[in-house]
Amino acid sequence: MPAPENSELSEVQRTLLDLAMSCDLKVSPHALHDNIRARHQAIRRSADAAAYIHEVENKIHSRRKFRPN
Repeated sequence: MPAPENSELSEVQRTLLDLAMSCDLKVSPHALHDNIRARHQAIRRSADAAAYIHEVENKIHSRRKFRPN
């Protein structure tokens, strides 16, 4: 059962959030890194963490280069 949207982050959620930030930093221009770190630090609720992780997933998928078969 998923955690309520307004619940505080668990250790697992915090770890996934940290991983998402690391990926976000890798695919984003250096000029945005301070904003990314500030946003990461401000996330306190499960719903906000899920939204950020989903956003980073989409950012990564949109930057992948697929090779035609």
